[in-house]
Amino acid sequence: MITIEIEDRQDEDSNIHIFYPNSEQFYHAKSLLTIDNENEIRTLRITQWLNEDPIAFDKIRRENNLKISREVFESLISKLRANHQEYFRNALGLHARINFKGYDKPVQAIVPYKNNPVEFYKWWCLNSEFINMSLSEKIHLFDKVYMEDKNALKKEHRRIIRN
Repeated sequence: MITIEIEDRQDEDSNIHIFYPNSEQFYHAKSLLTIDNENEIRTLRITQWLNEDPIAFDKIRRENNLKISREVFESLISKLRANHQEYFRNALGLHARINFKGYDKPVQAIVPYKNNPVEFYKWWCLNSEFINMSLSEKIHLFDKVYMEDKNALKKEHRRIIRN
């Protein structure tokens, strides 16, 4: 009977070592992290997350504002850029670097977005596949362009801000 109680308790506590994301903790390559996705709860070292599922790790990092070492960050960015380009582009949004007229080297898209909305809008209409913007960011851009140069705004984008 004692054996059965121990076995039952062991089943209940099969996840004794859970390391939920903690924004107060600083994460290094060997730190343990538990991620609860729709399929399972897994605890792995950060290096293992980077190798097995860097997208899951990045989503948790962003949601929980996790502090990570430079080594972990560089490895994460490298793996996302090389193996998960669409996710990487979407995750960067306006922080992606673009070649933009008037700048000697690539600049974060948010700079011309804020400082030169009409020219950025014209660039974005031709290069929208390079930048992922949320609906609110698009509406904000369309509003700024409409206020500065109504003729620059396409009819389809005008309809969005009128509704």
